[in-house]
Amino acid sequence: MARRKKKKTPTSWIVWLRRGVQAFFLLLFFVLFLQTTYYPIDEVGGPVTFFFELDPLVLIVTWLAAEVVPKALLLSLVVLVVTLLLGRWFCGWVCPFGVFHNIFTSLRGGSTKLKLLKGGYRPGQKWKYYLLTVFLVGALAGFNVVGWLDPFSFFYRSLATAIYPALNAGIQQLFTWLYLADPGVAGLQVTSVSEPVYEVLREYFLAVEQPQYAWSVAIGLIFIGIVSLNFYRARFWCRYLCPLGALLGVVGKNPLLRLKRNEDLCDDCRLCVADCPGGADPNSTKGWRPAECFFCWNCKSNCPRGAINFGFQVPGKKGHEKTAG
Repeated sequence: MARRKKKKTPTSWIVWLRRGVQAFFLLLFFVLFLQTTYYPIDEVGGPVTFFFELDPLVLIVTWLAAEVVPKALLLSLVVLVVTLLLGRWFCGWVCPFGVFHNIFTSLRGGSTKLKLLKGGYRPGQKWKYYLLTVFLVGALAGFNVVGWLDPFSFFYRSLATAIYPALNAGIQQLFTWLYLADPGVAGLQVTSVSEPVYEVLREYFLAVEQPQYAWSVAIGLIFIGIVSLNFYRARFWCRYLCPLGALLGVVGKNPLLRLKRNEDLCDDCRLCVADCPGGADPNSTKGWRPAECFFCWNCKSNCPRGAINFGFQVPGKKGHEKTAG
């Protein structure tokens, strides 16, 4: 007998709250980034350092490599403490690079069947832990190269050396063409609209001089390639490559906030897996994986029978946290 097709439940309020928080931090990152466009690329300065100060990976690597920790980085200890209690929430709610990947993941489309096929945990997700180990060992040896794949460093440098210069040049050329051509539409000169817009862009967005950096094309292609991988697997970077995500996964492996599944209500439709960005296996009888969970609440929101919930509980029970009806 064919299984009855499940209808996706309306998106819950906590998912909308999470999206709002994500949008805020991504917008904040972009705003702070625009305020730092005049700083040398190898001397990150200005307000955008707020996100680097939240990064516990930068704190640990700096301490291991230099045995000196700037006071500003102590703010990242708050992230570690909260992660210890609540799990890998930072990746799902705050990290602007994670939010950026989330946007492209949401555009991938595809059937529910395909999402179910690709939504679960894969052994390749261990690679981020191997990369974390390499960076920590390198720091002990005096080589601080974590900036290669630290999400804030990678995101900032990609924007500053490739994406922003390309946008700046493209916008400048477009508005220059409009000014010189001065096309008309229905008796209205386009420049009467484009020039005021251009003035606003020059004031708040565009650089006075076109930024130019060596290897900008290569960096841009790498960035586009990594972002494009979200169409292959949800939040590919976060699952497979991110060393900060690996660190937070280790720290938040046994959080107090835990996923619970009511077996009396669950009929194993696996819709909770379809939009799980971390491959945390919320349906698995072998056990939910808190180290891979972003606490995005998609699984709870997707469950048509209300069989999944999150609650505070002292960790230690064997396997998947389960509740009876």
